[in-house]
Amino acid sequence: MAEFPALIVSGDLLAEGGNLNGRRWAGKTLLQAWAGHLSDQPLKLACNDPSLASSIEHLAREAGHTGSIQAHGLVDPTPYAAVGGLFIPDPSIGRWARWRQAIGSEQFSLIGQIHTLNTPASLSHLEALATEPVQPWDALICTSSAGRAVVEAVLNNREAELQERLGTSQPLPRPQLPLIPLPIPVEAMQQALPEHAAARQALGIPVNAHVCLWLGRLSMLTKLDPWPSYQLLQRLAADLQQPLWLIECGPDDTPEQGRHFEALRQRCPDVRFLRLGGAEPVDEATKHQALAAADVALSLVDNCQETFGLSVIEAMAAGLPVVASDWDGYRDSVRHGIDGFLVPSRWAPGSEACSFRLGWQQHLEMLNFPMVSGALAQLMQLDMGSAHAHLATLFSNPELSRAMGSQAKQRAKKRFSNHVVMQQYAGLFSELADRRRHASPAAQEPQPPLSLDPVSLFSGFASHTTADDWPPTPHASVEPLVLRNREALWQPLLQAVAPEQRSALQAELLRKHL
Repeated sequence: MAEFPALIVSGDLLAEGGNLNGRRWAGKTLLQAWAGHLSDQPLKLACNDPSLASSIEHLAREAGHTGSIQAHGLVDPTPYAAVGGLFIPDPSIGRWARWRQAIGSEQFSLIGQIHTLNTPASLSHLEALATEPVQPWDALICTSSAGRAVVEAVLNNREAELQERLGTSQPLPRPQLPLIPLPIPVEAMQQALPEHAAARQALGIPVNAHVCLWLGRLSMLTKLDPWPSYQLLQRLAADLQQPLWLIECGPDDTPEQGRHFEALRQRCPDVRFLRLGGAEPVDEATKHQALAAADVALSLVDNCQETFGLSVIEAMAAGLPVVASDWDGYRDSVRHGIDGFLVPSRWAPGSEACSFRLGWQQHLEMLNFPMVSGALAQLMQLDMGSAHAHLATLFSNPELSRAMGSQAKQRAKKRFSNHVVMQQYAGLFSELADRRRHASPAAQEPQPPLSLDPVSLFSGFASHTTADDWPPTPHASVEPLVLRNREALWQPLLQAVAPEQRSALQAELLRKHL
């Protein structure tokens, strides 16, 4: 088995870490897929609080991991030389590369992963890859071809700027950009699905109804504007001989948006809406009922926030044909005419005129990310006539719908299952280890960045650079009040040095106050 790196984890993965969203769900799923793949091998974690490992242990055991769990801190990079790598589930490997320089860039690999790419933080992390000391034995995993195209565009643009500024055509080192999807517990989810008829009965949906499913958070700012979909279904309902239902399974972004969406639903009298979630999170059992009760998954996402589309894979795993926007990572998942249909998308004419100014306002935080994301989505247009035709085809041809659903189910299992994706991870980790073995000798030299070494950086502030001519330490004791009120300042200093150095540093800290 390939040597797996240490996986950064945080309390964000735990149930109390916050409301469930795609990022948290992906993080928890990755942890369990990782742990299950390792089986009886050690699960190496990286966390700021080593006690977090015991809190996460139950997630690993649920996934079938029986080996030991080893936790390393995030202050000293030295332990990761023995581990061989550090996996950061975001694109920030550039700043971690600077931290790694303290012991030499060749000592271990850094592996990141993209999620949402249009936040200011994500874009800054991508630009930093052109200037921070990342290496060819590092990698930023891209979960979709559309996402990788964004990463490459940012890097190409930033590198061209630097080369022009420096008057050079010398290529800059880049991390690898492998295309690996997010892991999905496909088999476990398929086993948890209830029967179609039982699910409909539990949800109060007639047996003869046509049922579409929207799965995911409802947000006009960071998912989709639902009004085009509502209008589409209202027009379609007039053409059908049977009732048309839309199950919306997932939380509302805000109460205000929830009220607005409810008002829009009232303008579609021929569509039966079933809202599962809204103000409250949706549990897994309810989600499984919704998946089992539906005929078609409808996901006309219009937002740059999306890069992969977890909900589409879940729908495919449940055996549903998908009608989705031909947008972002959806086109990597849904094969048009095989697993469902992709609806053509385009940026509205005139989009370019406001793009730069919107981006600049987001960069300065004059407008926040959700507002800019939602504004950009208003510029994205879908061919709703095409969407209407595809849905009508699926509802009028049950045999085609079942065949596409069967294809989708098999594709989800063969491409996105935990064990399939983790095998791709294992291959990547082996490749990166091989690249490290062929690194140049210069990469082995420690080169701690001066900006991360404040004592060296500000050495010129002091009048003396050695203690040779310093007065001897007085024989006195420090006031208890002084000790108590400086303990919080001393603690991080003492924790930052090796145990054998703490006694000497403690004496110097006391000396300041004598």
